[in-house]
Amino acid sequence: MHVLLDLYGVLLEHEKTFRGYRERLATLLAARFGGEAEAWRRAHDEAFVTYTRRANEADWDARGYGDVVDELDARHLQEMFERMGIPPATGDPLHLSRELEREALAGVNARFPDARTAIERLRRMGHRVYVATGGSETNEAALRGAGLSGLIDGIFSGHSQGVHKSRPAYWAEVPRTIGARPSDCVLVDDRLDYLEAAASAGILALLLDRKGAHRPEAMPPYVAATLRNLAGLPQWVVTWTTSHPS
Repeated sequence: MHVLLDLYGVLLEHEKTFRGYRERLATLLAARFGGEAEAWRRAHDEAFVTYTRRANEADWDARGYGDVVDELDARHLQEMFERMGIPPATGDPLHLSRELEREALAGVNARFPDARTAIERLRRMGHRVYVATGGSETNEAALRGAGLSGLIDGIFSGHSQGVHKSRPAYWAEVPRTIGARPSDCVLVDDRLDYLEAAASAGILALLLDRKGAHRPEAMPPYVAATLRNLAGLPQWVVTWTTSHPS
């Protein structure tokens, strides 16, 4: 099978990533441009409020996903400089934003304890493993920080697909890209809207519900199964492939 794994919430802890990224970004900015790291952290937090509002107000269907995210990220960094009262760095703010993001994320290990073992088992069984995320083009750095990049066969993102992950168009070309039938692909995600969009393209949908927040009787029909952790994923794949031979 071709196993598609969400990044934040499935492989990596979102809050741990965010905290680690925030700390490292502030340290990098202070070392390169001056000022105290704590002041950069405050500037980040204040600018992030505006970033979130703009992201919520953005028309994700009117423009390409990458265009929207690139603009948001560049403006976020520029606003941090403004709040610090430090002249912004010369050159392309987006290029600097991406450079800093990669360097910061590569130093953060927010991997869930069950992630690496599950991926290694799937690969030993002969399955291919991919990341399918709504994040930006810097996701490879987050995987490096988590020690997982060498175990992943490919990454799909909003940038690579050109649309938001909650849109069916994100998933339409995924099976063809990896040379598989949709029925031979399975997405593991912690969000139902992403699973629904993938299922509309014929991809199997597994909900990872680490906290038991979803009641089984309320599960929508497009969810093939629910997992409480990734440790159970390899066995689910064995059961599915045995009962659904190609």
